[in-house]
Amino acid sequence: MARTKSLINRAELIVEAAIALFSRYGYERTSIEDIAKHLGIGKGSVYLEFKTKEDILMKIIEQHAIAVQALLQTRIDNIDNKKDSPLKALQELFQDCSLMVYDNVTRDIHTPEALLHTSLQVKSRFNEFFVRKRKMVLAVLKKAAEAGEIPQSKATEEMAIVFLMTVAPLFPPYANNYTESNQRITRDELKLRSKQVLELVVNGLKS
Repeated sequence: MARTKSLINRAELIVEAAIALFSRYGYERTSIEDIAKHLGIGKGSVYLEFKTKEDILMKIIEQHAIAVQALLQTRIDNIDNKKDSPLKALQELFQDCSLMVYDNVTRDIHTPEALLHTSLQVKSRFNEFFVRKRKMVLAVLKKAAEAGEIPQSKATEEMAIVFLMTVAPLFPPYANNYTESNQRITRDELKLRSKQVLELVVNGLKS
């Protein structure tokens, strides 16, 4: 592979290489030297962009968090722009979000993207991601109350937390505590069950 000389995109290329190698070999078994060799550059060039391998890991997780937040925010903005039903938008939003995350993490449940949802240590580094997600849900609940879809008493931060607790199984680590199967959930199964779970939650909010 050609030697990477551009300072503009070198960090981005390092992150892309790390994603590929972490997925193939795992985070622990991938070294800075492996990443450098993959790109055809020296280790020193990697260290110019990232002080440690963990810094690369955190950058990957940060990018995943930003992508999830962007999807959430775009759909919330569309509620006003398209005059959609807030509850319907909330249901579709979290179904699409769960599938987006699934597509990123199920090649290996220990991928960096999965760690945002499964590691308490990583979660502590990205508290703002979870705060913003809760605020986004609350914003939709308030829109639903204004539209007369749910009682005002359910447009609260506590209800936003309850909503997120209920849909948590739709995200990693996909712990199967509800059937006898030991198999990892498939995308088709997740798509169907997420729709059913979210329908139950949305109908419960209406009552």
